[in-house]
Amino acid sequence: MIRLFAVITLLLNGAITSAADFPDKAGIYLLDTEQTELKIGEITFTDSGQQSTAIAVNIDHSVFTDHFLSMRPFRCIESSTEWFCYLEYPYELRSLITADDLSDLEYQLLFIRKKPAEFGIDAWNGLYYKLALQADGSITGSLLEGDLNSLQSPPAETYAKPVDLSEFIEADKVKRLFPQLRIY
Repeated sequence: MIRLFAVITLLLNGAITSAADFPDKAGIYLLDTEQTELKIGEITFTDSGQQSTAIAVNIDHSVFTDHFLSMRPFRCIESSTEWFCYLEYPYELRSLITADDLSDLEYQLLFIRKKPAEFGIDAWNGLYYKLALQADGSITGSLLEGDLNSLQSPPAETYAKPVDLSEFIEADKVKRLFPQLRIY
């Protein structure tokens, strides 16, 4: 109870910045429209010694089905209405987060949706979870939709993040297969 109170106090003061404030490990869960969870991987959190926390994301590929779409391999979760395909970020990231900046983690949880009848896959149908640290120490993600074609070419600068979230919109929570993400 004391630990939870300390975490809440740190959150309110904006002081959570080290691995001590995150668990050693946490599961990554996609939530469908009925709030049913599907575990797709785990994250390991480690103190980086730089006022930030290092992360290592391990996606459980056995949850996905392998497909060759638009001339490259993808791993997808299939339903009768939508496929939810994991898009591994192809460029370098620092893999460091703070309570105020979870973008390196967001970039490791990118997806593209497609309809089952569509032949290929189109990065125009990109899915991006905007993450937020919660008072209980969990991380939740709200789904945004937009164009991930900016990832076709490497960014000019190392560790740059080329996705422009101002061009994304809030996903239709009724139509999307997994409108939420939770890490705990």
